Amino acid sequence: MKHPAKTLLSLLLCAVLLAAAFVPAAAAASPVTPVIVVSGMNSFPLYSGETGERVWGPQTKTILSMVGRILWPTVKALLKGDMEQLADDTFDDVYQSLFEVLSCDATGEPLHPIDAVTFPQSVDHYPDELLEADETEDEIAVVKTAAKAVGAEHVYFFNYDWRLDPRDDAKALHSFIENVKREQNAAKVTLVPCSMGGAVVNSLLSIYGAADIAKIVYCLVASKGIDMVGELFGRNVEIDMHVLLERLFNFENGNLALQSLLSVLQGGFELNPLLTKALTKLLQSILDKTNERAYRDILLRSFATMPGLWAFVPDRYYEADKKIMFPDGGNEAFIEKIDAYHAMQVEAENLMRRAMETGTQIAVTASYGFVGMPLTKEAYAQGDCLIETHNESFGATAARYGETLGAEYTAASCGNGAHDHLSDDLIVDAASCAFPEQTWFIKHMKHVGFPVDTGAAELLAWLVTTDAPTTESDSRYPQFCDLDPVTGKVRSLSKKEKKNSLSTFGIKSNPCSTDKKEESV
Repeated sequence: MKHPAKTLLSLLLCAVLLAAAFVPAAAAASPVTPVIVVSGMNSFPLYSGETGERVWGPQTKTILSMVGRILWPTVKALLKGDMEQLADDTFDDVYQSLFEVLSCDATGEPLHPIDAVTFPQSVDHYPDELLEADETEDEIAVVKTAAKAVGAEHVYFFNYDWRLDPRDDAKALHSFIENVKREQNAAKVTLVPCSMGGAVVNSLLSIYGAADIAKIVYCLVASKGIDMVGELFGRNVEIDMHVLLERLFNFENGNLALQSLLSVLQGGFELNPLLTKALTKLLQSILDKTNERAYRDILLRSFATMPGLWAFVPDRYYEADKKIMFPDGGNEAFIEKIDAYHAMQVEAENLMRRAMETGTQIAVTASYGFVGMPLTKEAYAQGDCLIETHNESFGATAARYGETLGAEYTAASCGNGAHDHLSDDLIVDAASCAFPEQTWFIKHMKHVGFPVDTGAAELLAWLVTTDAPTTESDSRYPQFCDLDPVTGKVRSLSKKEKKNSLSTFGIKSNPCSTDKKEESV
């Protein structure tokens, strides 16, 4: 019979060895899933890889210098009504001053070495001036919100050169994810793509699958493109004075004094339709007469050479736009590159569904209540000031700006007879979304807004941290809500609110007022 003390000692040693064996496994599983915010287009400036100087967005001195050179030639040409002379004297200067440095070659590779700002470490390593800056919206706001939700040490920011093929940026993101997993001892990550970041993340799904991704929270993304870009690449340019003033009104939705002035101007145009018509006709005439030269001398040499910009062309425009932009054929290597991305864009929803089938959670946020850019007929499409609601929501049915779906509109079915997905203001029906149970709409939030410490930011933090959130999960976060630009509160939509324009389509009340009886988040 063994000695009792030796037996006890042996058991203790076995216990220690077993505990030690489980230490590496425990260390490998991080208690917090790290979050990677994926930036959109032009989140940070681009810099010359040769001189280190900022090349985009253009510095004020560069713009002023160019304006000084072209101002007098522009005035002379306009006074003479000679638009060809205007193009001869100014367009090449505009291209050389602003866009040449960004242009790509016939294969879609940069003409010049350009560096994008990158952030390889977690947010707790970022410079104080970055996180303490007065950035209350856009990607930095999303980063700040994520850091408050899960801790700065668990949040990362992926930035990239937006001019390039999103599939190339996706490969860089894949390497970034691998580094984050190693640093955090995590098996998976949560991705929060913003704007163009949706194109990068969906390219990632196409190339690598979703094995590394626990959740994706899409923030007003351009995964399906932007109708405005499709129109511009198709040379469908038109001006609308009402849209121009309404857009200014939208952008200044926290400045009541300026909103009042813009409303007065709009009222003046409405009282003087002949003046409105004459001014619109003049501007449209200038656009029409300079259209061909502007495309040839500027756009075809700059933005049309960037694969990243072609990622913004929706499927319904794509083939026609290619014929317009490349009428003589050629550019085989470039077209092959953008075709490969476009094939992925068409399959975006299927890629997301396959990711969900393998365990990746999906949440989508979209916005509405804003007019678009006053340059195309798509300006009246419901949107967030840049991306149309139906594109960023993966298929929602939305009324045109200033209109509703109508009192007689019948809500589409999502397959769940217990509820529908029609907004109380009758502007958006989410049942046609690819993911109606996982898509939220924040009315009156500008593109990638999510202002810090507001109800919109709280919704975002909830989506990032909640397991398998749906629009039915929590009454505090309904599928449709409205962001007050002054108080920062998010309220439930009023069933009395039947229009979405704040200045010129019939609503005269203070756009920043809230109904105290309505629930705020």
